[in-house]
Amino acid sequence: MTASAIAITGASGYIGRRLVAELARLGGHEIRVLSRSGNGTSDQWLALGSNVKVIAGDLTNPESLDSFVPPGGTVVNLAYMWNAGEAVNLRAIEGLISQCSKAGISRLIHCSTAAVAGRVAKALVSEEMECRPVTEYGMTKLKIEQAILAGASGRFDAAILRPTAVFGPDGEPVKKLATDLATGNRLKNYAKSCLFGRRQMNLVHVSNVVAALMFMVRYPAAIDGEVFIVSDDDAPENNFSSVESLLMQVFGCSPYPLPRVPIPLGVLRWILTLMGRNNVNPLTRYSSDKLLALGFERPIAFRSGLADYADWYRATYLRHDSGPLV
Repeated sequence: MTASAIAITGASGYIGRRLVAELARLGGHEIRVLSRSGNGTSDQWLALGSNVKVIAGDLTNPESLDSFVPPGGTVVNLAYMWNAGEAVNLRAIEGLISQCSKAGISRLIHCSTAAVAGRVAKALVSEEMECRPVTEYGMTKLKIEQAILAGASGRFDAAILRPTAVFGPDGEPVKKLATDLATGNRLKNYAKSCLFGRRQMNLVHVSNVVAALMFMVRYPAAIDGEVFIVSDDDAPENNFSSVESLLMQVFGCSPYPLPRVPIPLGVLRWILTLMGRNNVNPLTRYSSDKLLALGFERPIAFRSGLADYADWYRATYLRHDSGPLV
């Protein structure tokens, strides 16, 4: 599929910055970045190349998107207003859909979240399962998906991506665990390891999410509103115990003096329920089989991505001459 231009909302976010940089590196498209002010971070974007254009506009003001949405082009929506609430987010997406229809775009790619699945019945989650989110975030994200698919029908092509917990340098997932291991209380870390040891982490490396978005931008055939999970859950190391062990190894942490005593999974499920977590099954995994069957290939293996993250964290936050962490 060839697009005259690619317009990206939420470009300043964790995934967005990397997506814009990759698109700029590859060239071949005009890249439009939406900015409320049209300046401020312009130098950051323009430094990537002359094909990156900063367009002033606001998702809460659809009329301001006229010069942002490219006729015949592709729109990638990464935006989510965390503190705005459901009503504002839905109005914003409805306004974007309206502008996309008005401009006659080719495709809208929306980056959602695997959290929309919520408390599903089975441990292996696929796109075909009924979603049962219980948090406001999960429910709002699901309604945004539904609005996009309804608004795109008969007007333009659309695709929904649902990444799991996106990690990588500067990312939030894994950071708390890394910080606890590096500087936290050893007894608390040991207790947490016993409690969460067998729990799936549901991590996906940011490079694989960016690659999935790029895959959707380039996909030559119509996608017709299909939904795709983006995960690294087929990696056997994508669980708390394995992730913790690799981080401890890279950080030079000494092993726990006592072997881990696994807490029954039923107890952990009960604790997660009391905490109000969206997913309370410790063994839940999210399948990327549908996306892989379409021809998508991950650019980085999970273990390599985790090792890179551990090296980055150590170089960024830990002293090299401090010796083993105990």
